[in-house]
Amino acid sequence: MKHERFFMRTQVFTHRGIIGIKSNIKAEGLLNDPMKPGQLGFVVNAEFVDIQPEALELLKNVKKSCDAIGGIDVYQGSEYVVFAWLGGPLKAFKPSQIDGSREYNASLLKPSDNVITDPEFIKMVDENT
Repeated sequence: MKHERFFMRTQVFTHRGIIGIKSNIKAEGLLNDPMKPGQLGFVVNAEFVDIQPEALELLKNVKKSCDAIGGIDVYQGSEYVVFAWLGGPLKAFKPSQIDGSREYNASLLKPSDNVITDPEFIKMVDENT
């Protein structure tokens, strides 16, 4: 019997001004192993990240910090654009409550038309805002 590994693309969506990121530890384009000691979050080749156009506009409102690492990050690597965030495979935040690194540049990202906001994310936002 052939066993297939499940891979998903990282999804970025929004509801009521809050950005949600949904990924997993076997996501396509993952550049690190977030389960290894010393890893603080996820680092993904942005080519494998699907982003709602509305979420991308909100990502453009995240402010740069003076630090080399931010709560969320988008930067040009040597071979591709990198999309990264501190934390686990599910993240929710308001753009005004998180900083990017000093290299943060959401304009490097491209929107996707096929992203649907996760229903559990909608429920969580509606119950907590």
